Amino acid sequence: MEPVELGEKLTLIDVVKVATFGAPVVIPGDTRRKIEQAHSAYLEALQKGVEIYGVTTGLGELVKVKTVAQGSRIIVEHAVGVGDRSPREWVRAALLIRAHQLALGYSGVKPAVVEMLAELLNRDITPVVPIYGSVGASGDLAPLSHIALALLGEGHVKYKGEIVPAEEALRKEGLEPLLLDPRDALALINGTSFSTAVLAMAIAKVENLLDKYLAYLPLYLHAVRANYKALLPETQVKRHYGMKKIAEAIQYATPGKRLHDPYSVRCIPQVLGPLYDVLKWAREVVENEINSPSDNPIFTDRGPVPTCHFHGQYIAMAADSLATALAIWANLLERQIAQLLRSDITGKPEFLAKEPGSVGDMIYHYTAASLVAKIRTLATPYSVQNIPTSGFQEDVNSMSLGAAIRIHEIIKLLIDILSIHSVVTHDATDCIDCQLHIEKIYSTISDLVKKSTIPSERIKAVSAIWS
Repeated sequence: MEPVELGEKLTLIDVVKVATFGAPVVIPGDTRRKIEQAHSAYLEALQKGVEIYGVTTGLGELVKVKTVAQGSRIIVEHAVGVGDRSPREWVRAALLIRAHQLALGYSGVKPAVVEMLAELLNRDITPVVPIYGSVGASGDLAPLSHIALALLGEGHVKYKGEIVPAEEALRKEGLEPLLLDPRDALALINGTSFSTAVLAMAIAKVENLLDKYLAYLPLYLHAVRANYKALLPETQVKRHYGMKKIAEAIQYATPGKRLHDPYSVRCIPQVLGPLYDVLKWAREVVENEINSPSDNPIFTDRGPVPTCHFHGQYIAMAADSLATALAIWANLLERQIAQLLRSDITGKPEFLAKEPGSVGDMIYHYTAASLVAKIRTLATPYSVQNIPTSGFQEDVNSMSLGAAIRIHEIIKLLIDILSIHSVVTHDATDCIDCQLHIEKIYSTISDLVKKSTIPSERIKAVSAIWS
C-alpha cells in the first residue's frame, strides 16, 4: 500500500487507509524542515525570555501563574479519561491527524515527537484511550493525553493483539520513551485531533452506508410498485446538488401502479438530497480541520502567537448537522417499512400476513419504530451544550467529541433499521418479474434470510449486507 505523507495535505481517504488498513506513514524531507524551523522559532523565543503559554505560564485559568512547567506532569495530569476503550481505528486516526497537524510547521515541537507518533502507527502500537473526557475546547485534552502517555512509556497500549504496558511495547520495538518539554507536551494534547478523527471515521461509514442503500433501493421501489417518473434525474429541476446526485444513483425505471406515490417513495431525492449535501459539507469541514494547525500558541515569523485553533466548534456543528440528517433518513426508512405492510401499496396481504392468525411482518415495524425514536434522541445538538471549565477562562466549549461519538451510535441503529427494511422488502415481493439487477439484490437477501424463520435471526443475517 502506498505510504501516506505527513505535512502536506491529507484526505479523509488517507485517514481511513492508515486507521483501518494500516497504510504506512512517512515524513518527507520538506516536512521535516518545517518542523525543525518551527522548533527553532520556539527555542529562540524561549531564549529571548518571551512569555509562552504553557511553558513559562500555567494552563487555563492558571495562565496568570508564572512557572516552568514539566512536560511529563502536563501529560499525566490531563489523562483523566473514563469509559470504554476507544476503537483501534479511532485512535490510529487521531495519531495520524495529530502527527500531521504538528508536522505543518506551526507547533514548535521537536522532530522526535512527530517521528514517535509515526512509529506508533507503523509498528501498530495503539494507545488505550478511554472514550469520554473531552469538552471539545482547549483541545481533546483527556483522550490526547492518554495517547501522549505512550510516548513517555506510560499507560497501556494494544500491541500484537494484547493490552500491555506502553513501556513494554516500546522496549520490544527498540523504541526509547521521549523526554517531553512543556511545549512538546501541550502541543500533543491541545487540539481537536481526536474529535476530528472520530467524525472522519463516521463520515466514511455513512458515505458507504448511503451508497449501499441507493444500490439496494430498486428492490424496494419494485416491492412498492413505485412510479419512477418522480425519481428521474431530469425531473429534479430544483437547484440542489444532493437531490440531483441521489436521483442519478437510483437505477429504477418501472411505471408503477399509481400517479402519486406516498412521500416516502415519491420524495426520496428531496428527503435524502440534504443528507448528501450535509455529508459533503461535513467532509470538507473535517478535511479542513485535518490540514490546519490545531494549537495554542502557534509559532510564526513573529514568534509565539496566542490562538483558539484548539476549539472544536466546526467539528461539533458538522456532527450535529449530520446527526439531524441521519435522523431524517431514519424517519424515511421507518415510513418506507410501514408502506411495505399496506396491501394497497404492495398488492400483498395486509402486514404481509399470508394466513389467518398470523401478524405477518407487523412487529418488524414496531422494532424499527423503537430504533428511530432512539436516533431522534441522539440527534439532540451537542454544540449548544456549553459548560464552562477552568474558571472563567474556558467559558465556551463545543462538546465536539460527544457530538462525533454519537454519530457512530446512530450508524449502528441505522444498520439495524436497514436490515429490517431489507427483510420486509424481501417478504413483500417474490421478484418473479424483476429486472436483472433487481433480481440480483433480491437473491442476495433471500440467500441470507432463508436460513431462519425467527425474525431477529433474519435481521442479524441481513445485517452482513450493511455492516
